[in-house]
Amino acid sequence: MTTENPLSNLRDIHLPEAVSSWPPAPGWWILAVLLGLLLLFCGFWLRHWYERRKPRNEAIRLLKELQTEHQDNPQALTTLRNLSQLIRRTALTFCPQEKVASLHGSAWLEFLDKTSDSKEFSQGVGQVLAQEIFRKNTDNEMTALFPLVQKWIIKCHQQY
Repeated sequence: MTTENPLSNLRDIHLPEAVSSWPPAPGWWILAVLLGLLLLFCGFWLRHWYERRKPRNEAIRLLKELQTEHQDNPQALTTLRNLSQLIRRTALTFCPQEKVASLHGSAWLEFLDKTSDSKEFSQGVGQVLAQEIFRKNTDNEMTALFPLVQKWIIKCHQQY
Protein backbone atom coordinates (compact mmCIF):
# COMPACT_ATOMS: atom_id res chain seq x y z
CA MET A 1 0.00 0.00 0.00
CA THR A 2 1.45 3.08 -1.08
CA THR A 3 0.47 6.05 0.74
CA GLU A 4 0.58 9.19 -1.11
CA ASN A 5 1.71 12.32 0.60
CA PRO A 6 -1.37 14.49 1.25
CA LEU A 7 0.65 17.68 0.86
CA SER A 8 1.55 16.93 -2.71
CA ASN A 9 -1.91 17.96 -3.89
CA LEU A 10 -1.57 21.49 -2.45
CA ARG A 11 -1.00 24.36 -4.79
CA ASP A 12 1.85 26.77 -4.41
CA ILE A 13 1.35 29.98 -2.38
CA HIS A 14 -0.02 32.86 -4.43
CA LEU A 15 1.04 36.31 -3.29
CA PRO A 16 -1.50 39.13 -3.55
CA GLU A 17 -0.99 41.87 -6.11
CA ALA A 18 1.24 44.73 -5.07
CA VAL A 19 -0.58 47.64 -3.50
CA SER A 20 -0.85 50.45 -6.02
CA SER A 21 -0.06 54.01 -5.04
CA TRP A 22 -2.64 55.31 -7.48
CA PRO A 23 -5.40 56.27 -6.91
CA PRO A 24 -4.73 57.56 -3.41
CA ALA A 25 -7.13 57.06 -0.60
CA PRO A 26 -9.86 59.71 -0.05
CA GLY A 27 -8.02 61.16 2.92
CA TRP A 28 -5.06 62.08 0.70
CA TRP A 29 -7.41 63.80 -1.77
CA ILE A 30 -8.90 65.88 1.03
CA LEU A 31 -5.45 66.75 2.32
CA ALA A 32 -4.31 67.78 -1.19
CA VAL A 33 -7.35 70.05 -1.63
CA LEU A 34 -6.81 71.66 1.78
CA LEU A 35 -3.11 72.18 1.05
CA GLY A 36 -3.96 73.75 -2.32
CA LEU A 37 -6.46 76.11 -0.69
CA LEU A 38 -3.89 77.04 1.95
CA LEU A 39 -1.28 77.82 -0.70
CA LEU A 40 -3.79 79.87 -2.66
CA PHE A 41 -4.75 81.83 0.46
CA CYS A 42 -1.08 82.45 1.31
CA GLY A 43 -0.43 83.64 -2.23
CA PHE A 44 -3.31 86.13 -2.10
CA TRP A 45 -2.23 87.32 1.34
CA LEU A 46 1.39 87.84 0.23
CA ARG A 47 0.26 89.74 -2.84
CA HIS A 48 -2.00 91.94 -0.74
CA TRP A 49 0.85 92.54 1.74
CA TYR A 50 3.22 93.47 -1.07
CA GLU A 51 0.72 95.78 -2.76
CA ARG A 52 -0.08 97.47 0.55
CA ARG A 53 3.60 98.13 1.27
CA LYS A 54 4.42 99.35 -2.23
CA PRO A 55 3.54 103.06 -1.60
CA ARG A 56 5.55 103.06 1.63
CA ASN A 57 8.57 101.48 -0.04
CA GLU A 58 8.34 103.93 -2.92
CA ALA A 59 8.16 106.90 -0.52
CA ILE A 60 11.19 105.64 1.40
CA ARG A 61 13.07 105.10 -1.87
CA LEU A 62 12.29 108.66 -2.97
CA LEU A 63 13.34 109.95 0.45
CA LYS A 64 16.69 108.19 0.15
CA GLU A 65 17.13 109.64 -3.34
CA LEU A 66 16.46 113.11 -1.94
CA GLN A 67 18.95 112.51 0.85
CA THR A 68 21.61 111.36 -1.61
CA GLU A 69 20.86 114.30 -3.88
CA HIS A 70 21.17 116.67 -0.92
CA GLN A 71 24.51 115.16 0.07
CA ASP A 72 25.82 115.52 -3.47
CA ASN A 73 24.45 119.01 -4.04
CA PRO A 74 23.52 120.67 -0.73
CA GLN A 75 20.93 123.22 -1.81
CA ALA A 76 18.81 123.18 1.32
CA LEU A 77 15.87 125.20 0.02
CA THR A 78 15.38 123.00 -3.06
CA THR A 79 15.76 119.83 -1.03
CA LEU A 80 13.34 121.15 1.56
CA ARG A 81 10.71 121.93 -1.07
CA ASN A 82 11.13 118.48 -2.64
CA LEU A 83 10.91 116.90 0.81
CA SER A 84 7.76 118.85 1.57
CA GLN A 85 6.21 117.68 -1.70
CA LEU A 86 7.15 114.10 -0.90
CA ILE A 87 5.52 114.32 2.53
CA ARG A 88 2.37 115.85 1.07
CA ARG A 89 2.12 113.21 -1.69
CA THR A 90 2.69 110.45 0.85
CA ALA A 91 0.03 111.88 3.16
CA LEU A 92 -2.43 112.07 0.27
CA THR A 93 -1.68 108.44 -0.55
CA PHE A 94 -2.11 107.09 2.98
CA CYS A 95 -4.77 109.37 4.44
CA PRO A 96 -8.21 110.46 3.20
CA GLN A 97 -7.81 113.36 0.78
CA GLU A 98 -10.39 115.58 2.49
CA LYS A 99 -8.36 115.47 5.72
CA VAL A 100 -5.02 116.37 4.14
CA ALA A 101 -5.42 118.38 0.94
CA SER A 102 -6.33 121.74 2.48
CA LEU A 103 -3.89 121.70 5.40
CA HIS A 104 -1.03 124.17 5.54
CA GLY A 105 1.08 126.00 8.11
CA SER A 106 0.60 125.03 11.73
CA ALA A 107 -2.42 122.84 10.92
CA TRP A 108 -0.21 120.81 8.56
CA LEU A 109 2.44 120.41 11.26
CA GLU A 110 -0.20 119.38 13.81
CA PHE A 111 -1.47 116.75 11.37
CA LEU A 112 2.09 115.44 10.94
CA ASP A 113 2.50 115.37 14.74
CA LYS A 114 -0.78 113.51 15.17
CA THR A 115 0.08 110.88 12.57
CA SER A 116 3.60 110.39 13.92
CA ASP A 117 2.64 110.38 17.63
CA SER A 118 5.29 112.99 18.41
CA LYS A 119 5.75 116.75 18.63
CA GLU A 120 8.82 116.84 16.39
CA PHE A 121 7.06 118.63 13.54
CA SER A 122 5.41 121.47 15.45
CA GLN A 123 7.99 121.86 18.21
CA GLY A 124 11.15 120.30 16.77
CA VAL A 125 13.12 120.29 13.54
CA GLY A 126 9.96 119.73 11.50
CA GLN A 127 8.97 123.38 11.95
CA VAL A 128 11.15 124.18 8.96
CA LEU A 129 8.51 122.55 6.71
CA ALA A 130 6.03 125.34 7.45
CA GLN A 131 8.61 128.15 7.32
CA GLU A 132 10.75 126.99 4.39
CA ILE A 133 10.33 130.12 2.25
CA PHE A 134 11.25 132.49 5.04
CA ARG A 135 14.32 130.68 6.35
CA LYS A 136 17.73 131.41 4.93
CA ASN A 137 19.87 128.77 6.63
CA THR A 138 18.25 125.35 6.94
CA ASP A 139 21.34 123.17 6.51
CA ASN A 140 21.49 122.25 10.21
CA GLU A 141 17.92 120.98 10.26
CA MET A 142 18.25 118.87 7.12
CA THR A 143 20.39 116.16 8.72
CA ALA A 144 17.79 115.66 11.47
CA LEU A 145 14.82 116.04 9.13
CA PHE A 146 15.49 113.01 6.92
CA PRO A 147 15.27 110.40 9.73
CA LEU A 148 12.20 112.19 11.12
CA VAL A 149 10.42 111.99 7.77
CA GLN A 150 11.35 108.32 7.36
CA LYS A 151 9.95 107.57 10.81
CA TRP A 152 6.79 109.49 9.89
CA ILE A 153 6.32 107.53 6.63
CA ILE A 154 6.57 104.21 8.46
CA LYS A 155 4.27 105.33 11.29
CA CYS A 156 1.70 106.86 8.95
CA HIS A 157 1.64 103.68 6.83
CA GLN A 158 0.93 101.58 9.92
CA GLN A 159 -2.00 103.77 10.97
CA TYR A 160 -3.88 103.75 7.68
